[in-house]
Amino acid sequence: MKKFLFTLLIAGLWACHKENIQPPQTGTPINNPPTPIDSVYHIQGETWVITKVLNTSFNQETRNDTLEFTTTTTYKFNGIESTYSFYTTPYSYKLNLNNTSWGNIGGDMYPYNILQGDLTNGEFKNVFTNEFAVRIWMKRV
Repeated sequence: MKKFLFTLLIAGLWACHKENIQPPQTGTPINNPPTPIDSVYHIQGETWVITKVLNTSFNQETRNDTLEFTTTTTYKFNGIESTYSFYTTPYSYKLNLNNTSWGNIGGDMYPYNILQGDLTNGEFKNVFTNEFAVRIWMKRV
């Protein structure tokens, strides 16, 4: 009886095998997936000049301040190094400039501003209080 059960067990294990099931192929397989296109704008390596400022007292100033964006987080304001941030928002890009003549300010830039190298009447607010600080006109040089 033991030999019979042992033989039955061996026969049962020998009869079992794993079947590799493949899903049916439909269409042409994708060999190389498409490479995503980088649609993010940046200002690193660019130099912009502030040509006009309208301050909180609505006094207009003609300026010639140079902003040189040396890295992704460092810029020079008239040769004085400081930090900045530039990131996307749902509708624009946010440019925050630290240690300017008007304090730490932030404003929106749109893709067309970056492509054309021109920001006209850009509203910049104090990054801490969100109160109006200045309106800036600047051009990429």
